[in-house]
Amino acid sequence: MKQIFFSILILCFAVSSQAQVNTDSLKKNIAVENNQSKKIEGLLQLATSYANLNPDSSFRYANAALELLKNSNDSLRIIKAELNVSYYYYNTGNPEKGLQIAQKNINWLLGQPKQASLLAEYYSFSGLCNMKMDKQKVALDLFYIALQKAELANDHTTMAKAYVNMGWAMMELHQFENAISKFHTATALIKEKNLPEKYLVTVYNNLGSCYGSLNKTDSAYMYAQMGIAAAKKFGNISGEANGLFILGTAQRNKGQYNEALETFLKAQPLRQKVNDPFFTVSDLAEMSSLYAKLGRTKEGIATGEEALKIAEKENIDAKLPMIYSSLAENYDANQEFEKSAALYRKMNQLKDSMYADANPKALAEMQTKYETEKSDRLIEQQRSKIVLQNYLFVGIGGLVLMAGLLLSSIYKRNKLRQETLMKTELMKQQEAAVKAVMEAEENERQRIAKDLHDGLGQMMSATKMNLSALESEMSFASAEQKNSFAKIINLLDESCREVRTVSHIMMPNALLRNNLGIAIQEFADKISSKNLRVHVSAEGLQERLDSNVEIVLYRVIQECVNNVIKHSDATTLDISLIRDKDGVSGTIEDNGKGFDITDTDKYDGIGLKNIITRIGYLKGTVDFDSAPGRGTLIALHVPL
Repeated sequence: MKQIFFSILILCFAVSSQAQVNTDSLKKNIAVENNQSKKIEGLLQLATSYANLNPDSSFRYANAALELLKNSNDSLRIIKAELNVSYYYYNTGNPEKGLQIAQKNINWLLGQPKQASLLAEYYSFSGLCNMKMDKQKVALDLFYIALQKAELANDHTTMAKAYVNMGWAMMELHQFENAISKFHTATALIKEKNLPEKYLVTVYNNLGSCYGSLNKTDSAYMYAQMGIAAAKKFGNISGEANGLFILGTAQRNKGQYNEALETFLKAQPLRQKVNDPFFTVSDLAEMSSLYAKLGRTKEGIATGEEALKIAEKENIDAKLPMIYSSLAENYDANQEFEKSAALYRKMNQLKDSMYADANPKALAEMQTKYETEKSDRLIEQQRSKIVLQNYLFVGIGGLVLMAGLLLSSIYKRNKLRQETLMKTELMKQQEAAVKAVMEAEENERQRIAKDLHDGLGQMMSATKMNLSALESEMSFASAEQKNSFAKIINLLDESCREVRTVSHIMMPNALLRNNLGIAIQEFADKISSKNLRVHVSAEGLQERLDSNVEIVLYRVIQECVNNVIKHSDATTLDISLIRDKDGVSGTIEDNGKGFDITDTDKYDGIGLKNIITRIGYLKGTVDFDSAPGRGTLIALHVPL
């Protein structure tokens, strides 16, 4: 006798497409969560996670969420919570109540275009309820609608679930080849879209069941083993029990009756955990048939009657044919042919009514209807696309006109930008040139200073030493001759000092040893005299500046002081340097005769252009305030 096993999707394809959550972590978070919205979300996740592992827990968490949502207008989350409640009724043998909730919420979701995915889940669930209520044709229609809604939402998980559900309905209707086609479509979609592998548990089990019904025992055995392995991997209790059922069926078809019975018995503890009478009846009917084949008819009849009692109590009419068949087998084995004949008649009557609409033509019409509706949707989408294109053409025309008006503006802006870039680049090149000239000048100063100090200075010092040594060995003819010789030595000594002074001015060792303030003070001390009193004030220069900044400022002050000495006839010179957060500010002020600052022709002669160039190199500013007869003030600022 061919037995059909009908796997369900509940465990592998969970109530929503969310990933399996860490239930322990969620429980801890919910316990300490003060934000009600987050608490509700956590409860919904727990309800979904437990939907098939523990229906009672799922029911409890869903109702806890509904209690918090009781006074809210959050219809969407209420409907999500009620989907978990509906699955509880479905899993515990009350599909009618689950379907009642589903129909109410479908009516609301039909007015929510953005909730096509959730609507598809509700249609799929409604189909499952109709399957348990022995309304396979209605269920198949609902699964096709679920597929359409899932396609509109681009919800690949619900699409895969719809294909598996359709396959299940076709299994119930004994259309095994069509069912296998749907299962393979689901498998391809799961792999193509990288959906979680746990979804394959149900697919493998159902494929095994189909191949078993087609007497392809090896394929049935293989897929059953794959389903069991996948179910164990993902902790899918229902899937593991279903896999054991299919494996037992394959063993029975091979004539391995004892092994098959052992496999079915192994599934019983798992069935008790799930507590779904729909599948308990399937197991008992198969075990009853095996007892008949093993000659254990007393146990077989008792087991079959237990299955019949549960089926009648729970209104599971879909399982009555296989129960009648199992009991008839036992009565045949007992040679109670009248009882078996009566059961066979009841079985055939039920099959005729159940499968009246299950012929290939009816299924083909349903498939054609689905394909036609899908084509109509594509045509409508194409029509909408054409209308959109027409609008786009008009819009593009307007944009072209606007673009024409903007082109000249863009061209002018680009031209201006290019000119600005060229000016910027030219300024960079000028700055680089100034920097190169100043560095070359500084290097040349240092070279000359080194030559004066190490070359001429050393030679003059050696000459002085030799003359001094010669003086002690010479005998002068007269005192006048001795005085002349002494004057020569003194003149040579003064020349040595002058060479050292010039060398130090050109390469200030004080700046190498100390900060800018001390170096300026040492320079001022050397030039200060009774004819020109030099005063230096420096603040905030204890910390060294960048070497380039120090050298440039030192040279500028040197240039200013030299101008005072050469041109101003001043008697006092005040130098002030202050460093603050904005940079270094300085003033050089004398009481000399001044000059006309409007006469720019004199700038080169008194080195003002050189001062301006050096300060400009540091991105600074310099101002001159002077007039004939009232001295000169030079103010500078260099940013840091």
